[in-house]
Amino acid sequence: MHVTQASWKSEIFQAVFGFLPDWAKSAGLGLVVLAVLAYWALKVKRRLAYRRAVRSAQPVHAAARYEQGRGADYLGAYAPRARQDDTTV
Repeated sequence: MHVTQASWKSEIFQAVFGFLPDWAKSAGLGLVVLAVLAYWALKVKRRLAYRRAVRSAQPVHAAARYEQGRGADYLGAYAPRARQDDTTV
């Protein structure tokens, strides 16, 4: 007979919630679900705001672009200058 092992996710869940009473388990699980839903709602809100800005042809700052905003976007005056291509012959 082959017994499957529990995944690492269920092991962590058991370690965190295993020693708590039932009322605390349900409250903790509810808080985790609420945090995931709040994160999802904030992500959707930001995506919609970005699409509205693009649709209305408003300039969007580089750091505010959807799925952007890393690296040199936050350096401001300390960002390296863009190189100009010398294509003169």
